Amino acid sequence: MGLSEQQMWAISATERVCSTVSLIGTFVIVTTFIWSTSFRKPINRLVFYASWGNIMANVAAIIAQDGIHIGVDSALCQFQGFLIQWFMPADALWTFAMACNVYLTFFHKYNSEQLRQLEWKYVLFCYGIPFIPAFAYFFVKTQARGRIYGSAILWCWIAIPWDFLRIALFYGPVWFVISLTFAIYLRAGSVIYQKRRQLRNLGGIDPFDTDLVPSISPFATLAGIQVTREIACYIPEQRSPSSGGPRGLPSASFKPYSVTIQAGSSGDAPLGLEHSSRPTTCPLQKDGHARTGRADLDSVSQPRSIATEASSAAWAYTKYAMLFFIALLVTWVPSTINRAYSLAHPDSVSFGLNFVGAFVLPLQGFWNSLIYVSISWPAFKLLWQDIRTQAVNRTITEFLIINNPLRILSTCPKEATLHYNFLLLGIIQLSQSPTMTESEPNTQQLPAASPSPPPPAPIPQTPGPRASRLHQVFDQALARTLRANSYANFASCFPTPARHVPASLESVWRQLNAKLEESAKAEFEEIIAEREVVPHLNELDRLVGEARVRREQEEENGHSERTVPHTLGAEDLYKAHLTPYLQEAQSTLNDRLEVTHVENAQLAQTVQSQRQEIEQLLAHLGSVVSDIEGAASAATQFSKEHHLRRDAVQMDEEVNAHEGL
Repeated sequence: MGLSEQQMWAISATERVCSTVSLIGTFVIVTTFIWSTSFRKPINRLVFYASWGNIMANVAAIIAQDGIHIGVDSALCQFQGFLIQWFMPADALWTFAMACNVYLTFFHKYNSEQLRQLEWKYVLFCYGIPFIPAFAYFFVKTQARGRIYGSAILWCWIAIPWDFLRIALFYGPVWFVISLTFAIYLRAGSVIYQKRRQLRNLGGIDPFDTDLVPSISPFATLAGIQVTREIACYIPEQRSPSSGGPRGLPSASFKPYSVTIQAGSSGDAPLGLEHSSRPTTCPLQKDGHARTGRADLDSVSQPRSIATEASSAAWAYTKYAMLFFIALLVTWVPSTINRAYSLAHPDSVSFGLNFVGAFVLPLQGFWNSLIYVSISWPAFKLLWQDIRTQAVNRTITEFLIINNPLRILSTCPKEATLHYNFLLLGIIQLSQSPTMTESEPNTQQLPAASPSPPPPAPIPQTPGPRASRLHQVFDQALARTLRANSYANFASCFPTPARHVPASLESVWRQLNAKLEESAKAEFEEIIAEREVVPHLNELDRLVGEARVRREQEEENGHSERTVPHTLGAEDLYKAHLTPYLQEAQSTLNDRLEVTHVENAQLAQTVQSQRQEIEQLLAHLGSVVSDIEGAASAATQFSKEHHLRRDAVQMDEEVNAHEGL
């Protein structure tokens, strides 16, 4: 029993909707992976490679049953079957490749560089093996069964007469790979559980005791799992002697603010989670440095046990493993049941099983995008913060260049205003300097005589006084900002690297400041060029210079009346305002005149051709008239007595007489 037309339409619509959702998720994966390096972890790289196979499989699913309607021998149907056979099982192979990375990381201590060297092999394995049968099916055809690619109800794929190939070369290998993937996760999970029990047995040891932990060294047997902890303290402000309070610092408990659990060597990608809490105050010695001895920690609360941290790492691993495995089961269990049902009941078609298969199979890319987002959620938050920061910084910089700096403090966010406080103060000082506060002229007075010619204007590309001052203020503000980010402040944020690897941390600090300075200058120059700030400031310098020269000449000549900024009368100003409109009207009139000239030229050519035709007709008519006149003159030359005429008349009479007889 087949499916009705309405049921087939529902299956096709489901395939296309689910494929569209999957394509959106795949677009998120590809875009973020290419956009930011924060997403390029080893597991995300494999998801990125698998996304291209998901895209091709979704393209085939969007075709739906159109290939069947056109004809099973059509190019569209054959192409759809080829895409499904090639790219649909590739997703399971990529999941197996991810499991292989987990195995190599846990049991063979592979780092990220070694895993990256295996990626080209994964590409050949995941896309090369399914390509072989998919391409070979094009050349197989028998008289009894026909082509391999044909109608499979949902879409064009392996035809029903070749149904055994679906199990032998599609579902069978897929479930074999799923079994291997599950075995790898099960083995790694058992190891994680064993190490978690070992760490739980060590939960009574104080992890802050630097004398006991290294001697026991429990992490030497944890298959490359490294647990690190950091304590952060801040120094509260001391009270002044006049406050009447004690000068000592209050005691507080230590709380760990950062825990990172990693697998493998230092080059491996983080496997665990990061826990954070606010840093609290800590007792200080006379020299201002924090005491880290065990005697100072007797009165503090017990820290989080190492077993809890290992449990967090185990949960992180288990969560991602379960996500991949659940995605595989959700994708392949319903479709496998449908194929098994079709083998057991070849004459019956289940609408429910086919509908569920059409729903879950196109969603491979969607499940991968969910896992990708869950793994890379911190990177997504950082990317969003970077986008917002860049937008805010660019807006503030444009306001500083274009608008009145006195309004910036009321329009910018608080954190952005604090970031640009030095630049704002410099711009305000520049706007209030004597060179920028010329007295406004009285425009109601009559125009005075034109002064001597003003000095030549500066070259627009060369920064003038105000443009140079603007660059100077920006450089000073940027220098203050960089000095505020001193090495001492930077090192206070990372106390552990500052104690153990100060040279490396200082190198990172220098690179960070250099990058910050470079990006700030590049963005500033880009805005300067985009808004044409230098030419406008140079024009302002020229106008101010002309006004200053006129004022000095008035003071020297002892004129009581002030000179207006121009020497034009009311009529000239009126004409100047009308000039743009008159130029526009003149341009329109010129266009119309040009069109009229073209039309007149065409009309003149037409008249000339018609005139030549009339002359030809008149010449022909003259020749006809001359012929008629010649014939008339010839006719008048013959009289009735002419013998030829007389003979002709007699002959006519004789002929008539004979006809009468």
